[in-house]
Amino acid sequence: MKMEAKKLMSPLGILIVWEMVARLNWVDPFFLPAPSAVWGELQKMILSGEVFPHIGVSLARAVSGYLLAALVGLALGLLIAWSNLVEHIFDPLIELIRPISTFALVPIMFVWFGIGDGSKVAIIFKACFFPIVINTIAGIKGVDAGLIKAARSLGARGLQLWTKVLIPSALPMIVTGMRISTAMSMLAIVGVEMLASDTGIGFLVIDAQRVFATDRMFAGIVVISLMGFSLDRLARRVQKQILSWHLETTLAGARA
Repeated sequence: MKMEAKKLMSPLGILIVWEMVARLNWVDPFFLPAPSAVWGELQKMILSGEVFPHIGVSLARAVSGYLLAALVGLALGLLIAWSNLVEHIFDPLIELIRPISTFALVPIMFVWFGIGDGSKVAIIFKACFFPIVINTIAGIKGVDAGLIKAARSLGARGLQLWTKVLIPSALPMIVTGMRISTAMSMLAIVGVEMLASDTGIGFLVIDAQRVFATDRMFAGIVVISLMGFSLDRLARRVQKQILSWHLETTLAGARA
């Protein structure tokens, strides 16, 4: 309980300073509305039910793109780690496409998939795919060679070596990549909804900006922050469940 209270200190401190700055008129409220004003606007949006359809639409798009990226990224990452031929074929493509900004591909996605949900899911897929595939490859290739030799000396071969040694040893890296991608999915969906959408939480923020409703705009940003925070907490819980055996032997587990 004390640890949770400590974690709240920095956000509460920022809110207090922010409120003071706004109330003392050090910054024009038009540019920086007080947290109390933002909270009031957020309450209105919640009570009217206006915000929930936008959250639902954004989450549906984000989850669809993320799950597709996880499925393809894990499969391709394992194949690349398993086969030199597959690595020679796909590694150059990955390294060529990975540095390209996700939003630089938005016009192409709109041409290929239209301006509906298909293009938005494709953009999220691109944002989430690379952390997953790179971490999967790095996790498998980073398995201790001594551990592999020991397993082989005990008779582990083929599929058994993968399921009993390689994948379990690589799981911390793989799960970390998947956790990073949860944040990437939120970044991508909000950005693309701001560019071309009439629904979603990104649209809600940019629509408020167009009419100069800054308190409403900040309320939408708060919702985005809470969505990202909630997804990260969920990812941490899943990580803790999957890697409970690993955390017990690490510094993170010792501090928990």
